[in-house]
Parts: sequence; structure tokens; C-alpha cells
Amino acid sequence: MKRFKWTIAILLVALMPCAYADTISNFTITQITVLVGPNYGSGDNVDFTLIGPGTNITGIGGIACFDWCSPLNPVSPGQVFPGFAPQIFISNFNTAMVGGKNYDPNADIAFTSGFFIGVFGSITLPANGSDVTACLPGNAESPITGFVGEGPTFTQMNLTLPAGGSFCTAWNFADGQYTFVQGKFSVSTVPEPGTVGLMGSGLVAVFGAALRKRIATGASRLADFRSFGRRT
Repeated sequence: MKRFKWTIAILLVALMPCAYADTISNFTITQITVLVGPNYGSGDNVDFTLIGPGTNITGIGGIACFDWCSPLNPVSPGQVFPGFAPQIFISNFNTAMVGGKNYDPNADIAFTSGFFIGVFGSITLPANGSDVTACLPGNAESPITGFVGEGPTFTQMNLTLPAGGSFCTAWNFADGQYTFVQGKFSVSTVPEPGTVGLMGSGLVAVFGAALRKRIATGASRLADFRSFGRRT
């Protein structure tokens, strides 16, 4: 009886790590798009999309950018637009597909960590007073932690985000001042169709070269075999 109890105890200890190993699920995000609009002092000015294998999360929110993205605060020519690292304060989710399963975006998803987009470097708005578009390198802070589901479907999650990206802004010039029009942060690890085509062409070329070499080798061996037959 004691031996049986010890066996059960050992099994419980051995299985405990397994019980906790699946409490947090990891999901890879391959594309991020964050659209920033003018901020008029209240409301949301951000739309975001996070896409990965079996994952599609979209929503709206806002960032604190009154000093440069508000039409109420125009920017003077020659002013430097510095990098920043704002947090996107999420108001609500529009879609919530995670791990190939759709959840209620209004009740079954939440981020427990901040969603930050870092922008690096700076741009100087032209002094000659012309409309301008400029891009700066950026990066999304990874991972984002959160959860989806409730009750039996409750799942803690880590969203691993791709590195790199860029934040591009557009500015209009009128009445001697610049006004922010729109901004877009984007990053993707999915190959473009042209890249896929080039990869396919390269593979065909490699396969063709290998096939030609194999045919040439076979022909050479056949010639040697015939020559050997004539000698004998």
C-alpha cells in the first residue's frame, strides 16, 4: 500500500510541470498596421491590425499626441518632429480571432500589457512651406500579453510581434503652418508576391541546372560503357 502511495505521489510531482506548461499559449504576429489620424482633443484616432497564422485582431484606440497630431496645434516650418514611444490606449476590439478560433471582441479578449510603438530618429519640417511626407524607423514592443475566452475557453496568451518597421507621416502646409494629416506604422514578415516569384524562379533555375548536370553525367557514363564494350 505504501509503495502504491509513493508511486502516485511521484507521478503527481512529475506531471505538475506539464499541467502548467500549457497555461500560456504563444501566437506569432507576422503583420502589424497602425493608422493614426488627427486628434481633435477627444475620441479615438488609431486603428490597429495584428495578423498572424490563425490570428486576426483589430480594434481602435488613441495615443497622446496633442503637441503634433492635433489640428488645434499647428506646427511651424523648420520645427523638428522627434521620435516617440506612445502607448496605444485601446477603446475596443473589432475582431478577435486567435489560434484559428473567433471570440467575442466585446467581451472575450483583453491585453494585460501595454501596446507600444516606438519611433526613432527625427524629421525637420521644411522651411519652404510645402506639403511633406516623411518616414522614420520604428518597432513594436514585444510581446503583448493578454487573454481570450472565458470559462472553459479561457486562454492566457503571448503575442510575439515582428521586429522593425517604419512610421510614415503626412503633413499639409497652409497659412504658414503645418497640420498633421495622417500616420501609418507598418511591419510585415510575409514575403511580397514579387519576392515569392523570384524565389520560385531561383528554385526552377537550380532544379534545371541539377537536371542538366545529371543528364550530362548519364550521357558520359553511357559513352564510357559503349567504349568499353567495343574494346572488349
